[in-house]
Amino acid sequence: MAKKNTSSSSTVRKPTKRLGLLDEFIRAQQVISGLTTSMPMILMTKEVVEEFQDVAKVDPVMDSLKNDLQRALRAIKRPEDYTQMAQAYEIYAETSTYLDLSRRGVALQRTPGTGQHGQKRPDFLHKHPSGDIYVEVKALEIEDYLTRHDEIAQEALKILAELDARARKPGVHFGHPQVLSGHKFTSKAVDRIDEIARRIKNVIKPEQIKFGPTILVVDLGRLGTAPFGPSALLPVFFHDAPPAESCVSGELWQIALGMPGEQIFHLPQFDGKSNLGGHQSEAGVLREYTSLMAITFRCPRWSEPAELLTIWNGGWDQTGLANPCALEEHQIEEFLYNYSDGLNDQSNEGGWDYRVNPLRPRPPRQR
Repeated sequence: MAKKNTSSSSTVRKPTKRLGLLDEFIRAQQVISGLTTSMPMILMTKEVVEEFQDVAKVDPVMDSLKNDLQRALRAIKRPEDYTQMAQAYEIYAETSTYLDLSRRGVALQRTPGTGQHGQKRPDFLHKHPSGDIYVEVKALEIEDYLTRHDEIAQEALKILAELDARARKPGVHFGHPQVLSGHKFTSKAVDRIDEIARRIKNVIKPEQIKFGPTILVVDLGRLGTAPFGPSALLPVFFHDAPPAESCVSGELWQIALGMPGEQIFHLPQFDGKSNLGGHQSEAGVLREYTSLMAITFRCPRWSEPAELLTIWNGGWDQTGLANPCALEEHQIEEFLYNYSDGLNDQSNEGGWDYRVNPLRPRPPRQR
């Protein structure tokens, strides 16, 4: 009789190969494909993710950001993982900001010591020839995100179910379009201004912006404002096109520098209709955080690079900075101007070119 082999045996499993960034992104998109809609997942595009991956091959900072995004995407397992999707978009926005500024000649590195031992420091550091400039990136969530992510997803699921039911019958069938907005559909200009100003102030950490001369970059991809480009940097501009000729408040100016009680002028639906849009209730971000050097609003666009629209807080409070500013005012202005698609200051002395929307031809800058 043959001797029975009683020795234990085990199957050696090869370690699972981790997906690369692009593959992880595609997998995360497939989690919701054909089932639901997620605003963060819609805003992130394959083309941009591919660019992150390519740049990361030669750029150590981008490689670190790429790894962060890869981990965030890996955490998305179910269509209901709204928090994980939101976290992935926040890293995507930070990485996009890094790429935007790099393309415009602003070389960034990680701020040394960020995140170590509870240190609160800005995300990035730019080594200007005359001194250091810091960049902190914040990506704002949609309004009432705790409930509206689920509402958006459920609406998409309902539309898909209705289309599937009708598709069982002969003929060509189209689903009802789903309109997505980071704000509630009932929100007016004054509501957007107050909501965004409040949201920015809620996410600012004073220790970060007082570490040194800091530019706060606010990504508005999930919220958005009225599409008036650099004209939104003025307290008021003239809208010279349909649907109406009217004076209109610049939403970005009001978010940054508006005061409670100020009258907001919105774009009327047609000529002759009132442009009075109510009164602002929130103080602008730069009114409460006077140690911020500037705010840059990053406004993503579907088929073009994001717009970077900046308000410089000239005369800003530098007394509490841990690392003093070594740049002269003209150097700060030139630096902000060179990377921005539109620039104004707290005195409204930089907004002349944007006083009419659509914009008139821009004269060469006098240096």
